[in-house]
Order: sequence, then structure tokens, then C-alpha cells
Amino acid sequence: MRIRITKKTRRILILYLAVLVILYIVVFQMPKMSEKFETTQVLENGTLEVSCETTGYIIKDEAVCTAGETGTIEYKWDDGTVVKKGSKIASIKEPETQKDKEKAINAEIKGKYQDYLDRLEGYDLLNETSSAPISGVFSMSIDGYEKYFCIDNMDKIKKEEVEEFTLSQMDLQREEVTKGEPIFKISNDDVWYIVSWVEKADAKKYEEGEKVRITIGDSTMDAKVSSISKDGEFYRMVFYLNVYYVDFCSAREVDMTVVQSNTMGLIVDNECIIEKEGQQGVYVKTKDGDTYFRPIKVKITDGKQSVIYESIFVNDKYEQVQTVTVYQEVLRHPQEALEEDLAKEQQEQQ
Repeated sequence: MRIRITKKTRRILILYLAVLVILYIVVFQMPKMSEKFETTQVLENGTLEVSCETTGYIIKDEAVCTAGETGTIEYKWDDGTVVKKGSKIASIKEPETQKDKEKAINAEIKGKYQDYLDRLEGYDLLNETSSAPISGVFSMSIDGYEKYFCIDNMDKIKKEEVEEFTLSQMDLQREEVTKGEPIFKISNDDVWYIVSWVEKADAKKYEEGEKVRITIGDSTMDAKVSSISKDGEFYRMVFYLNVYYVDFCSAREVDMTVVQSNTMGLIVDNECIIEKEGQQGVYVKTKDGDTYFRPIKVKITDGKQSVIYESIFVNDKYEQVQTVTVYQEVLRHPQEALEEDLAKEQQEQQ
């Protein structure tokens, strides 16, 4: 059956759709447009979480152990097991036949391990042993940069160098080993660090000694900011950790998020903040429509919003300064008010 739509019906449908579009704009879009043109913000208490995303490099003391003889190896622990110093980690069974013994004597280290061993040359924690030389987490993989990324060398680690490294893991698990080849690693998990380089804006969010949370993949850990220092165009941040991390042994270069503890206080949009004669502040709007400058002190900022002190703060001279209070109304774009304020002060001085 064919339905015929008359011109009158078509006009009614078009009018109906037009009304729906207008209602949608009024209900859903107008609030957003009005927010854009708001000239003031009402200060309210809230919580701000400040974070930054960066690439980190894990620093830890790791003992790399090599085979003392050639033969068949048998591991006594599963990868990732925490072991004590002196624990027997593996046993190597010598060849049984005379022919195999002679072959073992003349065996050479396989080329795939040589590059790793070359990078570890002179490393204090490179040991020829089948037992754990230190307490820590047992692992059957190395990246060859254990010497470079150890705690004693932490201050010498350079951004431009680590970015050139190929930080791939070499799987050491196998049945046959040759004397001198790496066979396992023990990573000390009592104390370890992460070093990263961030922009100035991100570095300013944190302070030395501050407690933070670091998230790597699905793992979130408590940490402390050990140091912050300028390093060329970037800022070098070092984080101290002494907690368990599931990929502790195999991880070296990690993508991570560093989160400050939540900070409470008055929340103000950064577009409201302006500087007058070296002092950060906001312009408060009174009920009569007048405005006046009020100094503020920022606790933390995420670049868009800031948490500021309420009522009173202590300045650098240890003086108490009266500041803003909750529910006060402040200008969003205070530049014009500042210019009028300065012009008025200059006129009064003449």
C-alpha cells in the first residue's frame, strides 16, 4: 500500500522538525554557549588532582650471573621468585662422555650473548656463580644495560644517551649453556628508582620529598620525589620506590603517569589569575559591580585550574596576607580591571 504525503502534511513535518532542532539548541547547547561568555567565577571548595604523563627509566641494582662451566642447566626457581642471598639458583651438569667433555672445553660463547656481555664489562655485580650473590627477584632475562642503569651510576645517566638505546630483553632460559654465558639475574627490590625528563610546566607541579602515586600499565605504586633538577631544556625528576611491581625484573623503559596526592582548597580557573606588581591575585567583584584586587597563593595547579588558600596565607616574608574566601565572585578576564586599577593609582599619585 502506497502512502501519499500532501504538501500540507510535508509543511507540518518540516515545521515540527524545525521546532525539535530549536528545542535541542536551547536545552543542550545554550548552557555551553553561556558558559563560554561568563565573565565571573564563584569560588568554591574542591579537590584537584595534578598529574603528568612521561617516560621513565627504572634504576636498580642487578646482579648478572654467568655459567662457571659448560653443560646442561637446570633452574630451581620460577621466574619472578624472591630469593635470599646465597640461595642455589641453578645447577649445571657436566657432559658425561669424553667426547662431549672435550667439546665443552673448546666451546665458545654464542655470539647472541656477546654484545650483552661487552656492555657489562667491568660491572661489579657481574658474577660467575650459580647461587644468588644478592637478595632480590630472580629473573631469566637481561638487557645488557644493568651496569648503566644501576644506582651508583644514576647521576651520570643522560637523556640523549638513553633515547639511543635499544632496550630489548634477552631470554636466558635454555637447556645447554657454555662457560661464561649469562644464565640469570637477581634484581634488588628493596630500593629502586625511576628517572624521567619532563617539561618545566610539569616539573613545577611537584616538590622534592613529596609523596606521589606512579601508575605503569595496570600497576599503581606509592613513590617519593627524590630530586628535581634542570637538565638542558628539560627537568630531570628522580622518584624513589621500595614497593613491589609485577614487571620489576623485565621493565626498563616505561610509560607512566605521576599523580600528586589530592589537594583540597578553593578552586579557581587560571584565566582568573593575574599578576600585579609581582603578586599573583584575582579581581573580586562586589554586589555593587565594583572590583578590587585580592592577593592569592597557589597550592597546586594543573595548568587549567589551581587550588588556592582561603581567608589568609603566609607570604615569603612570613607575613599573614588576607586573601579570598569561599563564594566570592572573581573576574574571568581581569586584564581590563588591572589596567583601570593601575591607571587610577597613577592618577592619584599625581
